[in-house]
Amino acid sequence: MKFINTKDPQVLAALNRPVQDLHHQKYPQFFKPYDEEVCVAFFQRQLEKPNWVVFLVEIEGQNAGYASYFVKDYQENPFRKAYRSIYVDQVCVLDQFKGKGVGKHVMQKIEKDAKEIGISHIELSYWELNKEAKGFYEHLGYHTYSRIVGKHLS
Repeated sequence: MKFINTKDPQVLAALNRPVQDLHHQKYPQFFKPYDEEVCVAFFQRQLEKPNWVVFLVEIEGQNAGYASYFVKDYQENPFRKAYRSIYVDQVCVLDQFKGKGVGKHVMQKIEKDAKEIGISHIELSYWELNKEAKGFYEHLGYHTYSRIVGKHLS
């Protein structure tokens, strides 16, 4: 397994399709159907940001997925202390590579990257209906310390 930094929005957009399809299927009220042109433009903008890191996961010469994260600085205010974290923006492991430890290695790489730049806190979010993600992150030692709740008004 290799982790390869990339600046190719086309490759990222193609790998993103199953993620976008899943989100649109489970939450059509929030997520749009996959649109390659829109995704390519999004990744192009993201790749220009200096604090946004993205890498491909390659197994035996095949793209198995990707991950992206950014450093997030929380400013001190009257209620909260200042701190820095890595916010995991996206993790994608293609179906044919799931259950083989790929996601675990991706998260270990992100944790290693965080330690190398002196950050000791990682944050991420997933949608409540994504039981696979919930179980995966709990297995890796992630726990809920904040929730966003919503109510749909008719």
